[in-house]
Amino acid sequence: MAGLFMQAATAAQTRNCSSDVIPHPSIAEAQILELSAIPVLNYRQDEDSAINFCNVTVTYTHPERKDAIHVTIWLPLEDWNHRLQGSGGSGYAARSEDAVLAAAVAQKYTALATDGGHEVNGFSSESWSLDKAGNLNMALLEDFAYIALNDAAIIGKQVASSFYGQALRFSYWNGCSTGGRQGLMLAQRYPTAYNGILAAAPGVNWPSFVVSQFWPQFVMNQLRTWPAPCVTDAITAAAITECDGIDGVLDGVISLPDLCDFDPHSLVNTVVDCEGENVTITENDALVVQSTWEGPVASNGSFLWYGLEKGTPLSMEESSLVYTKCSGLNCTGAPFPISADWISRFVLRNPSANLADLDHETFDEIFARSKQDFDAIMGTNNPDLSSFKRAGGKIITWHGLSDQLIPPKGTEQYYKEVQKKDPSVSDFYRLFKAPGVHHCEGGDGPVPIDPLARVVDWVERGIVPNTLDAVSASGLRRKLCPYPLSPVYKSGDINGAEGYECEETCE
Repeated sequence: MAGLFMQAATAAQTRNCSSDVIPHPSIAEAQILELSAIPVLNYRQDEDSAINFCNVTVTYTHPERKDAIHVTIWLPLEDWNHRLQGSGGSGYAARSEDAVLAAAVAQKYTALATDGGHEVNGFSSESWSLDKAGNLNMALLEDFAYIALNDAAIIGKQVASSFYGQALRFSYWNGCSTGGRQGLMLAQRYPTAYNGILAAAPGVNWPSFVVSQFWPQFVMNQLRTWPAPCVTDAITAAAITECDGIDGVLDGVISLPDLCDFDPHSLVNTVVDCEGENVTITENDALVVQSTWEGPVASNGSFLWYGLEKGTPLSMEESSLVYTKCSGLNCTGAPFPISADWISRFVLRNPSANLADLDHETFDEIFARSKQDFDAIMGTNNPDLSSFKRAGGKIITWHGLSDQLIPPKGTEQYYKEVQKKDPSVSDFYRLFKAPGVHHCEGGDGPVPIDPLARVVDWVERGIVPNTLDAVSASGLRRKLCPYPLSPVYKSGDINGAEGYECEETCE
């Protein structure tokens, strides 16, 4: 009987999945251009599961901005949990991949994404950043930075309510990297858009850290030294060997990088095997790595931004900052695409700019101009979250300490700024560090297990996330601790979570 009822309910919802049934949503200062609704049955996430949903696409414009934005809403055809899940993008991509939407629908969320008004290409802004005259397309940058985010929440809520004939109970944001930045932007500018936000490895202070991502390539160009990946890999491995045990456990992870005093210059004249060739680590090789760890400084030696943590991979193809392409032992620099794109197209407005020949004073000017021109739009660094707190909102941020793209200390700095404004920040916002984890995923360290569920528990049941359960690909388990605490080994199984306690270390 239950099966027949389910089939009837699914059939009824399938009939409702029509542009003739779902009314156009209403958005202030915007015009709906089109709404399409298509039932999707037996959509395969994997070999073992399939989902049924109504795929709604809303296309709209802000007439004075001359944009065209597409919002995607996937609505479960059965057992809706009365929740909306907005999903974030990566790099320049405002929206997530379909797999993320499918995972949300499998958990019975209405899933939501926006393309922010431009082509979904995470690595390049070529199709939208500059107009034919070479002028910056400020309208699309503002859409990407914040406007489209709130629009999508409004649209998603209205479509869900129309489709199901009842209002949703809660809305959540789920994002990492650009998605993390989007989540914090929503908390800062649109405090009632979502009840809870998961903002992992967030790209806050975008104008600063994206320029800083070019720093290792700049240093290599200045030194005329482009280490082969095997050289930087050897230095990273030596740092891990030196500092792995600081937390009392040898697990292949630097858990307390601030306590790691490893000096890459100690490896100068060491010979490493590079695919059968003996290569000697030079003073300049060590200086490249040291500069990457320390972060960019101005030509007068003053601090500009944070570097990567020791133990972080430096030479992952297309997703790291010291990557070089080699023919034999002859190597050239390969900048992280987003950083080079941002500097050339947004800051310099010159797609053909030769970034390999920058001098230090010009690098300083680029860093300053990026902040001056774009902090108010893309910085996402307003520490005043009082309106979000008053609305009852909750935020969890986690950041891998081996993040090879976004320096974890930038996230820590933002959290500290929020804490200065509100010493009771932990009542609604908590930061967790994940030792050994790369950007959003991967690495040898334990990755948080379903942290969005912890946000839901906090919002709906008042269960405060005092720790986050995490597991690595090898089965290593930890309970990640809220900043400023770190997991410290006490006794028992070093691979299990129960042998650790959260303590404040002398970082």
